[in-house]
Amino acid sequence: MVQADQRRVDTLFGALERWGEHAEPGRRTLTGLRNGEEWVELSYEDLLSDIVRVSAHLADLGLGRGDVICLVLPNWTEAVIYTYAASRIGAVVCPVTTIYRRRELGFVLERTHCKVVVVPSVYRGFEYAAMVSEMAADLPDLTTIVSVGDNQEPGVVSSKELLATTPTPVEPADVTVDDVAVLAFTSGTTGESKGVMHSHATMHAVIDDLVEHAGFGGGLTSLVMSPFGHLTGFTWGILMPLRGGGDVVLLESWDPEKALDLVDRYRVTFTMGATPFLNDLLERAGKRARVVFPDVFVCGGAPIPPSLVERAVQRFGCRVVAVWGMSEYCVGTATAVQDEPVLASTSDGRPVGSADVKVVDPEGNPVAVGEEGDLIIRGPGRFLGYYKRPDIDAGSLTTDGYLKTGDRARLLDERGHIRICGRTKDIIIRGGENIPVVEIENILVTHPDIKDVALVPLPHERLGETACACVVLQPNASGLTVEDLGAFLGAHDVAKQFWPEAVRVLSEFPRTPSGKIQKFALRERALS
Repeated sequence: MVQADQRRVDTLFGALERWGEHAEPGRRTLTGLRNGEEWVELSYEDLLSDIVRVSAHLADLGLGRGDVICLVLPNWTEAVIYTYAASRIGAVVCPVTTIYRRRELGFVLERTHCKVVVVPSVYRGFEYAAMVSEMAADLPDLTTIVSVGDNQEPGVVSSKELLATTPTPVEPADVTVDDVAVLAFTSGTTGESKGVMHSHATMHAVIDDLVEHAGFGGGLTSLVMSPFGHLTGFTWGILMPLRGGGDVVLLESWDPEKALDLVDRYRVTFTMGATPFLNDLLERAGKRARVVFPDVFVCGGAPIPPSLVERAVQRFGCRVVAVWGMSEYCVGTATAVQDEPVLASTSDGRPVGSADVKVVDPEGNPVAVGEEGDLIIRGPGRFLGYYKRPDIDAGSLTTDGYLKTGDRARLLDERGHIRICGRTKDIIIRGGENIPVVEIENILVTHPDIKDVALVPLPHERLGETACACVVLQPNASGLTVEDLGAFLGAHDVAKQFWPEAVRVLSEFPRTPSGKIQKFALRERALS
């Protein structure tokens, strides 16, 4: 169960510091790649020393309370160090996925007025520091680029040097738990990403609610498989275990063989990821003579097949916990460790802790058990609003403060178990990654051979969904392939994970009397 003072309200850094007061001297706290190449095991004392040192360097670079620092990092130890270092001096941490390129990253850096950005020098063959250096001329607020790894770009600060030198110490900033602590960008239906703001208090409220509800307990050893740039990896892989006196093991990028090796080596007790992660892990584990599996696997983002839950429990003694959440409310419903295992495959859980979750009809009235409706939620873990978008803040909430999630759900029983059954939001979720449908459509429609275009989801066994581009061609166009669309989007600096993986050429689109495209009908055509 949750330790007695788990629910004490702290800043992100304050929570880490508090648990460290009780840490066993020399106890391992953070394990992973440093500088993208050196495998390190940091004790709590080592980690805290690095955090204090980096926070002083960031202060010297002009970063302070309320300023935004963007961390475009893989699952490296620097991601954790810079997160807590920024929190220590009151800066706002904006974790950014490494799949972003010039177009998407430029939008985030400009919108946030980012002062400091931390990137790999090179990751997976791509030169991030060089890219951001070229972008800097168009980003007047960006004062410092910090590069992790071998740095050869002029004017770029070396993270390795920051970690190796000791500046004049600075005291922790005088911040409140209600200050903005985290800024996470999410794709929506408006054609551009939205910055979701969370305070120290909202982040800790949802963490404490899930830990207590699901029965995780403290002292977890967490394997971080989900990317740091997503709130899944950021919140549940890193913040949650470090708040609860546990330790973190970082998997740089998804590799089920390496994941199982790390689970065995460090006796991992907890991990979290989308359904494809669980599927891949079970597939590889089934081919090993000896397997150590996590005690708990938290799974969300797509329905969990009953066969996966059964295999996890019966073969490896792993309890699968199903969750539903979103950037605006990191987890709102969940099953629990002590529940019947089948619940994880037949429901998306019930409200966690103080989360107030309802399934309502178009008039806002709660639906009866067995009925489908719109899913709304409020509670202490609800986000503060969209960064510099008051125009959409009001429309996202009901008059009594419930967040309109954009999801459709069915109420399963009187205990509040729900089942997500559709989305009113126009997004496609590919392996846990939200594809910004409207944004991609707006780019594709400028292709000289395309008259009209609409993206619809196609089911995929491992990824859950992939994008299919339904197109109406210009009169003189002869045809389009998936490769053609990929090349076009690549030329517009769109991340490859957002490219369509199928194309259907149609003579016209099915439409409503008002002219809106009937995407459900398009999806049926694409499936056929």
